[in-house]
Amino acid sequence: MLRQLWMLRIVVACSLIAITTFTLVWRLSHGAERSNEPQRSLEHHALLGRQREFWRQIYHDLTESRPNCSKIVHDGGLDVVGVQEAPPPRPMKVLLEDQQHHALKTAHAAFTGRLQARPYDLPYVPATRGIVMTAGGSYLMHALVSVRMIRRTGTNMPIEVFLRDPSEGDSRICEDIFPSLNAKCIALSSTLGDDISNIGKYGYKMISMLLSSFEDFLYLDADCFPIHNPETLFEQPPFTTHGLVLWPDFWYPTESPFFFDIANIGMPPMDHSQVASEAGTILYSKRTHSTALLIATYYNFYGPDFYYKLHSQGALGEGDKETFRWSAVTSNTSWYQVKAHVQHLGFTTQSGERRDSVMAQYNPMTDFKATTPSALARIRPFFMHQHNPKLDPGWMFALDNTSTIFDSNGSMRRIWHENVTEAQNYFGNGFDAEMGMWEEMRDMTCEYDKLFHKEACEVGVEYVKRVFGG
Repeated sequence: MLRQLWMLRIVVACSLIAITTFTLVWRLSHGAERSNEPQRSLEHHALLGRQREFWRQIYHDLTESRPNCSKIVHDGGLDVVGVQEAPPPRPMKVLLEDQQHHALKTAHAAFTGRLQARPYDLPYVPATRGIVMTAGGSYLMHALVSVRMIRRTGTNMPIEVFLRDPSEGDSRICEDIFPSLNAKCIALSSTLGDDISNIGKYGYKMISMLLSSFEDFLYLDADCFPIHNPETLFEQPPFTTHGLVLWPDFWYPTESPFFFDIANIGMPPMDHSQVASEAGTILYSKRTHSTALLIATYYNFYGPDFYYKLHSQGALGEGDKETFRWSAVTSNTSWYQVKAHVQHLGFTTQSGERRDSVMAQYNPMTDFKATTPSALARIRPFFMHQHNPKLDPGWMFALDNTSTIFDSNGSMRRIWHENVTEAQNYFGNGFDAEMGMWEEMRDMTCEYDKLFHKEACEVGVEYVKRVFGG
């Protein structure tokens, strides 16, 4: 009996010690979390202060280096030549007057000279990685789909979604949904102030890259997403060897010969090694490519008046697409462009109409290792750029929408491939990436019912069930 009493006392004592220890640990850990909140707030304000000071300096140098000449004008409509065809001669559609040429070259040299005279400390948090997007208005919904698809790959990398100003946000997405997905909305106007009125639409992307808090980042257009975990891209070549990774467009380059003289760089030949860039997906290291980013900022700041026209001469997609490659060349920093050609995926309707839906962009890590045409042919896609239709579950799952998820005969169908066998053979290992996209949009309409019309969830469930069996 005495022995049992002593055993009982020992058990009670141990229990009290365990409870006390647990309570102490809980209080310490939660107290630490609360104490870290002011610290995180201080760090945020410190970074915001650095960003504002940085912008004040770079904005001064940008405006002081304006070309003192009239805008470049062209009539548009330059015909592009696909990379599957023979290389064309370099186009010469934009014609510059001597005064324009001289002014552009002088201003370009003035800006690069300012960069050398005043080294810039780009505002970012060292040793950080993340994903940068630009959105706002209707594109915020596209970004939400892409963020969900990013999370589907298994990564929890932080995501910064930049808006022009708070009016382009949606509190239901920015304040309620994004935080649960380790994403957040950031208004560029909070840093740029009134200067934002002088930034064109393509400039928002460039400024978002500059003001993101990450040292290394993956930039994605709002309607572009990975189908595999993007964290691996930061850990292997070509990113670890080049610091800037770009993806190709469908055609040969279209830069004017004038640009190369203005930038004081060599003009490459028009041959099979040259392909235009597509700027919906970019991998950047700020640590190694700070000067390149600043020159790209210059090209975008004066893009609508000068550099977009010099780079594209009226070709399809005229905008920021070539500014990232040529800023790297101008700053004498390395860059890598994926060799595997971008590919349109889509289907042919029952009535014989071809409908291209998404652009598939390929895995840069296997591309970097591929040295033969047969090796390139085996590379799998890594990013999907959904352009037709755009990623809006409410619109796609509308009862009166007959142009998106329906064939010409009225039947529901997939839009990236003709059938499941073709899809799984393309993505490999029985993987059906399109099914994942539709599952995510179905789940969104049901989980975020306040964002969509009342029939969206019902239509989404029926579509995924009928087409994909889910």
